[in-house]
Amino acid sequence: MNLDVIMWPDSPWADMRQEWLQAEEFGLGRGWLYDHLNLNDRPIWHESYTTLAAAAAATSRIGMGTMVTAPNFRHPVTTAKAALSLDALSEGRFVLGLGAGGPGADSDALGGAPLERAERTARFAEWTELIDLLLTRDTADFAGRHFTAHQVAIGGGEARRPPLAVAATARRGMELAVRHADLWITQDISQNPATYAGTPHTEVRRQIALLDEICAEQGRPPETLPRLAVLGYGGERPLASIEAFRDCLGRYAQLGISTLAVLWPRGEQAGAQLAVLEQAAAECRLP
Repeated sequence: MNLDVIMWPDSPWADMRQEWLQAEEFGLGRGWLYDHLNLNDRPIWHESYTTLAAAAAATSRIGMGTMVTAPNFRHPVTTAKAALSLDALSEGRFVLGLGAGGPGADSDALGGAPLERAERTARFAEWTELIDLLLTRDTADFAGRHFTAHQVAIGGGEARRPPLAVAATARRGMELAVRHADLWITQDISQNPATYAGTPHTEVRRQIALLDEICAEQGRPPETLPRLAVLGYGGERPLASIEAFRDCLGRYAQLGISTLAVLWPRGEQAGAQLAVLEQAAAECRLP
């Protein structure tokens, strides 16, 4: 099982730099960064691509990715261009994480009418298709309902395409993951109360069954699509103790999850949770 971490862009860079170096020292596989304009009105909230470029320059081994970039305030052309640059600056350590996004400040920032879930999903499908096209073609032409690219040459091509990760908990998003992604992402919190299976673990199991079904429909061997579960948003508490982490590790490994991602500790329990994270990272590195 691989162990990743969700980093926070909410501190002065000197502090964030030390956290990235500490994550690398622990031997964590990848640091993921939120891609929002802000979160809960924090006084500091750095832009994700700029921050990841700085993290790439400060580190040498740890991977990095966006968790996740959405079409709310990003255009596919500029997103793909930034991804190519980060792929080069990190020497291949960057993964472009994509998601449909939700309602709120990010989606309202550039104006326009609020989007219903179905409309956000449709925009995400077109957005993902165009990003993949831009990253795998020397020149891309695309005229869709939501996005357009005219004779765009950003330096993409099959040999340079950074990996794509797609966050999805429902069929239409999973279909995009099966078609385009190198990694599927889910989390331990329900996105749709109507389909929620009752606990984070049973919900992820339900989603994996659906993902495997879609793989079969599209002719993709399920083992070619690794799976990442983010724990700590919802009902799981993997850093409460090393025993709690081992319990999560065992239960989600049985489901076929290949990577767990936990939240970099914040708050009163940060010191104790960091000690658990360090031990957990060491155990995950054992043969």
